Amino acid sequence: MLVRFQSHQVLGRLLQLSLAPVEIAVHVEVDLLGESPKADVLLLRREGDAWNAAQRARLPDGVRDSPAGHVLLEFKYTESINENGLAQAVAYDYFYRQAQRLREEQVLTVALSARTPQKSRLAEWGYRERQDGVYRSPLPLLRRIWLLVLNDLPPSPNNAFVKLFASRGPERAAAYAALDSPTITESVPLHAYMMGLQQTLELKGEGDMAELLTPDRIMKIGEEIRQRVLETATPEEKLAGLGPQERLAGLELQERLAGLTDSERKLLFRLLREELGMPPGDSSDTDSEAADPTD
Repeated sequence: MLVRFQSHQVLGRLLQLSLAPVEIAVHVEVDLLGESPKADVLLLRREGDAWNAAQRARLPDGVRDSPAGHVLLEFKYTESINENGLAQAVAYDYFYRQAQRLREEQVLTVALSARTPQKSRLAEWGYRERQDGVYRSPLPLLRRIWLLVLNDLPPSPNNAFVKLFASRGPERAAAYAALDSPTITESVPLHAYMMGLQQTLELKGEGDMAELLTPDRIMKIGEEIRQRVLETATPEEKLAGLGPQERLAGLELQERLAGLTDSERKLLFRLLREELGMPPGDSSDTDSEAADPTD
């Protein structure tokens, strides 16, 4: 089956969902000149003078150690990086800094390449590998444009969210494996989007199809998959990765209590009392007390 989707927007939605919890703003449409049209580039913004530990844990190599608080991402998904893509990145970098009145060290511009460029082309542009998958060029026009080759980035958790878009299947699989379950399931939207994205990226090729896969469509696919998984899951599997409020929603009381620790059971019982309008129980609620609402 052939699939095509809005690569910048799809990556942008994933970065919004994954980076918002660590207070990194992700802009999918960037106004470079203070007027229309907007550029097809992603912008990461932070507050403060440096990336903190939580932010660095979710930013790819080449970005996480940069002092810049404004990061422009030019993403090439269906083709390897080429002269036109590099020229666009140079223009984005220059016009954004001019419009925002920023110094060079305040802005980092990165070209993300899902496919691996030929070594001869990298040499022609002067790009040398500083660390696995991270390239820089000393040439005057390209020195500001960092290049990240997604197939070559290590499958570490901080690289995983961008490496999911690598062109090689084994590299995508390694990226999924690098993401720990608590990170993926920390929010229902992120979990659903990850499911939809995995399903979408496994469809091989790019070409004509009846429907363009937008971020909203990918989210819907993920929500449908997640719902089917929950319908066939055991009570323990349903509760895994959910917070106390979510565990109350849509489950019978006996299912809510299954597999919980004592502290989780007490917290759920207190929330249940509030839900039913019952007076607060003693702070030392026990399992026998928690059985009262089922009578």
